Amino acid sequence: MSADGGSDLAANSWPGFVDILSAVVIMFVFFVLITAAVLYFYTITYKARIEGQPEPVTEIEDTASSTARMEELERENEELRKQMESEQAASSQGGGGAQAEISEDTQAVAQAFSAQASEQQLMASKEDLSLVLFHDPGAITVDTSSEARITEFIEEMVDQYGAENLEIELNSPRVANAATQSRAKRLAVARMLNVRNTLLDTTADRANIQLKVVENEAIEDSDNWTRLKINIRQ
Repeated sequence: MSADGGSDLAANSWPGFVDILSAVVIMFVFFVLITAAVLYFYTITYKARIEGQPEPVTEIEDTASSTARMEELERENEELRKQMESEQAASSQGGGGAQAEISEDTQAVAQAFSAQASEQQLMASKEDLSLVLFHDPGAITVDTSSEARITEFIEEMVDQYGAENLEIELNSPRVANAATQSRAKRLAVARMLNVRNTLLDTTADRANIQLKVVENEAIEDSDNWTRLKINIRQ
């Protein structure tokens, strides 16, 4: 009898084991389904929240890299000025064979640093928080009237948003009629630096001013312009 009872007990243990195993598997699957559903709805909510925020127009560069770029542009601008001045001084000494011949590159540099001859046009957009300053072909200077309007615009933005919240981006395109890409870039850099010099006299934060040469782009059928765009930090 004991042998028969032992065999009956061993035979009867399997249904119980299967029931327990099935219950564990069902609970595990149920837990996985609940976790997946919660993560799915959480992901949808997070994406909706992120997409609802305004995307920054430009990437904010590190302060160290921005400062290094500014210094590089200033050095390039200063080298061009010195080259022009030295060639002009050499050409003014004597005449005939003694007069220094100005190379094609130097003529391009001199043209790039010419002054504004006509009245400078400035187009402002308060919706885009931008100013577009138009130059004469080959000119880089900012006239007195434009300097006053730029200063007024910046001070208005500082009063409204605060200097620490303003990111100022200066853009100037490579002009299409330049002999080389290098000359086109130097002209664009010189224009942006002159506009930047105007900004340094305002209460805007110098560290928040970024300069970027862009590819040829026409505004009002002209590629002789410098654009000042303000982005507001959120």
